[in-house]
Amino acid sequence: MNEPTKSEKRLINSARKYLEPVKTVDEQIKSIAKEIEQLRCNITSISAIDYSKDKVSGGGVPCGLENSVARFIDTEKEQRRRIDELSEYKCDVINTINSLTEEIGGTMLRYEYLLGMSAKQAHSVFENQFNERQAMRYKEKALIEIGRLKCQ
Repeated sequence: MNEPTKSEKRLINSARKYLEPVKTVDEQIKSIAKEIEQLRCNITSISAIDYSKDKVSGGGVPCGLENSVARFIDTEKEQRRRIDELSEYKCDVINTINSLTEEIGGTMLRYEYLLGMSAKQAHSVFENQFNERQAMRYKEKALIEIGRLKCQ
């Protein structure tokens, strides 16, 4: 099997840059969800402050409290938007890998980028069928295909 050409190497690198962030999407979503949970706790605890001992003229909700709650709500909306972006990106990667004509390489990319295996572990799935060099070439073909689909 031939070595990738210079232009194919560029496509491979571009595809890797496109795929690499998907490895951390699930953890990012989990951490953002925890932040949202914390924001909700903050909103609840702020609104539970006892203002009965403070002198209040005119009644109503203290202005600082209103602004704090509004900021927390705005931040929560922004975090939810970020979760949506991350989910869309992950779905795009999944759909891209599913659409590849290079199925063996696509399966290796799925194991590596979506399921969190190392490249060596992804190759080991096929070790009884292909040697390491053949498996690497299938993966390179899949990366070239992704590079053409997503990075040109």
